[in-house]
Amino acid sequence: MTVIVVSRTKVVLMLDLINRRILAELAENGRIPFRELGERVGLSGPAVTERVRRLEREGVITGYSALINPVAFGYPILAIVRISHSPGRPPDEASRLAADMPEVIECNRVTGSESYVVRAWCRDLAHLNDLVLRFSDCGETTTNLVIDTPVERRSLQLDG
Repeated sequence: MTVIVVSRTKVVLMLDLINRRILAELAENGRIPFRELGERVGLSGPAVTERVRRLEREGVITGYSALINPVAFGYPILAIVRISHSPGRPPDEASRLAADMPEVIECNRVTGSESYVVRAWCRDLAHLNDLVLRFSDCGETTTNLVIDTPVERRSLQLDG
């Protein structure tokens, strides 16, 4: 199956089965050597290198990163803060605030009864309280503490 990735105005790249297999391998291990990646998908090292570089240029691969354990840095509390935007407040106030807070790992504008859902790592309950108070200026907040994560963050599972 071939998937066509489309930008706003043009076809950017066709994701054939080999590209999809490359993406699946990289999602599992972004540090895999190109030679080994090529062996896994049936290409030479230079051929797979060129495909990966094109996927990067076209914005299909958006980056590589190390996954860091926040607890190792003294941030044992993962909180989810839902914010219902208050009328009369700037509509992007919560997103601007979240962008300036290093403990915030994700901020999503959502549909439904809330306007934003924020995920943040906190050092302790006092830190969490300060974070929630900062967001309370944007609107009503509801906070949940994560007690278990049965499915860790993962890349989109590509069928193929």
